[in-house]
Amino acid sequence: MAELTFLQFLVAFFMSLGAVCVFIWAVLSGLFEDVEAIKYKAYRAEVNDDDTEASGHD
Repeated sequence: MAELTFLQFLVAFFMSLGAVCVFIWAVLSGLFEDVEAIKYKAYRAEVNDDDTEASGHD
């Protein structure tokens, strides 16, 4: 039973370590610098999709 608990601890530890590494990579890559622009980009893409569907073009 103790082996299973230790294994679960190791899995959780490596998953959290991986999440921290991804977060650090994102910060260093500049992915959190301009968080406002992405919402406008997504909105424009959605509006363009709706316009395309409304006009009957695929």
